[in-house]
Amino acid sequence: MAEQHKKSLSRQVMEAIEKMIREREMGPGDVLPTETQIAEELSVSKSSVREAIKMLEALGVVEIRRGLCTVISENPEQGYLNVMLAHLYLTSGGGEELQTFRQTVEAAYTELAIDQATEEDKEQIAQALETFRENLHNGTLTSEDDLAFHSQILKATHNSFMISLGSALNELFRESIGVSIQTNAQLALADHEKICDAILQRDKSAAREAISGSAERWARTISIYQKKESK
Repeated sequence: MAEQHKKSLSRQVMEAIEKMIREREMGPGDVLPTETQIAEELSVSKSSVREAIKMLEALGVVEIRRGLCTVISENPEQGYLNVMLAHLYLTSGGGEELQTFRQTVEAAYTELAIDQATEEDKEQIAQALETFRENLHNGTLTSEDDLAFHSQILKATHNSFMISLGSALNELFRESIGVSIQTNAQLALADHEKICDAILQRDKSAAREAISGSAERWARTISIYQKKESK
């Protein structure tokens, strides 16, 4: 597959698998070829195929049946909507637009969580923050810890569409989030603490301010990283 600076290989493979599904007119319950078969057909590594399938699973297009196979979701309509929105993100705009896009989506679901969160929800968000903090101090922090924190905020919205959309977009941001937190882990923790405090205090203004700063630093870090990768 041809290299493209704007897309990681796993994203290119994801799009190729999606095209394969459409061209073969595969429907709910149909089984995808194995990772080995897809890798051979696309001339890519199995690890790239595995990452692409994880993305499609997060988008709701496929279901991974552990130890068995990967099948098309029984309810793929939401998944395909998420794919469409994800493609808009992947193919459009520059760094400033990307920063605004992420900031807008994150602010929207965080403010909804502030309105809808129960006491149990707030406890789960605080616990996800504590896990983030512990793993940072232990030197084991990964993008998974960041996504887990935002996942708890999404769950607190109690809105299935927002949860689906937000989860899909956060999954697509996984790679860049990993780069950002490894580069500025302490700043990432500080941002998460501000967001968590804003939710606990039900302070939307503080949440927007924290998210704005976080998105700005994330975009700046990714811009520097992409420039290095393109050399």
